[in-house]
Amino acid sequence: MTDAGPVRIFTPPNTLKRKVGDGAPEMPAAVVPTFEELMRASNRGYAEHLARQLHDLRTLTVAGDTPPPVAAIFTIAHQIRGEAQHFGYACVGCIADSLCKFIEASGQTTTPAQAVLNLHVDAMTVLKNDSDAHGEGAVKQNAQVLSLEIARAVKHVLRHCDGHACPDAGGHCGHAKT
Repeated sequence: MTDAGPVRIFTPPNTLKRKVGDGAPEMPAAVVPTFEELMRASNRGYAEHLARQLHDLRTLTVAGDTPPPVAAIFTIAHQIRGEAQHFGYACVGCIADSLCKFIEASGQTTTPAQAVLNLHVDAMTVLKNDSDAHGEGAVKQNAQVLSLEIARAVKHVLRHCDGHACPDAGGHCGHAKT
């Protein structure tokens, strides 16, 4: 009780429950196979889309005299990292996430950065092909090995020699030690 009298709790009427009821009706059994077929078709379509994206990444990362277009590479990798796990390519998505983080952290277009870009694209391509052939579950061990190799390469590229970024694949910064 309060000074004004007994406490009263009011429960407002639930208009949504009145309109919808206590629960949604169950999905008709005939709809389930149709839905599953639509999902399989969507997954097949994504497999083709992913193959095109990986081809585009390979084209963008081909070593040449000019630095690779990092913004375009990042855009494609970002799309892959967001989409892949929803279509049964979680391992590919993880590698794409690593590529995005590498680009964000380094912004480099030097030789070792080029090698790491290529390593990421190669790993995603291998994992996509393995997933297509054997299923996502079968590629997890391969994905772990590739992830460790990528982590080592990224760590090598992002480390510094005497305060200078290492520009060559051998880890030599070219600055004389004093």
